[in-house]
Amino acid sequence: VIPYMKKNRDGIGVIGNIGSVHSHICTLNKSAYAMAKFGIRALSQSISAEGEGKVRSFSVTTPYVDTPLVLKQIPHQAKTRNITEQQVVQDVMLGRSRVKEMMTTTEAANIFMFSFSQHARFLVGGDMMFDAGMVLTY
Repeated sequence: VIPYMKKNRDGIGVIGNIGSVHSHICTLNKSAYAMAKFGIRALSQSISAEGEGKVRSFSVTTPYVDTPLVLKQIPHQAKTRNITEQQVVQDVMLGRSRVKEMMTTTEAANIFMFSFSQHARFLVGGDMMFDAGMVLTY
């Protein structure tokens, strides 16, 4: 994962990292992915801690986002779990979610746009959690 850095008008650098619900919880068949996403949260915090007020960093927690990468996982998960592709989406991906649909890429991008803005200047090392309630119910 390559973070994106933007320098704001006030001269403060901002690094945004994409997390996942898997940066807060661990699920079946996702151990390496969860480890990487937990690490993204730690990296974001470390960058902000060491940024001395000149660089702030944050991570964004999302539920499943409707991307080609996510959609390509469905057949493999169905085969691995011996369930239908529809069951993968309904039971595995959205089963613990309070919002029964995947986040769109536009919704994810809007969270980042806000997080990079001057309105989020107090987002220093934090995680913007938009997880559709998955962490709450897991």
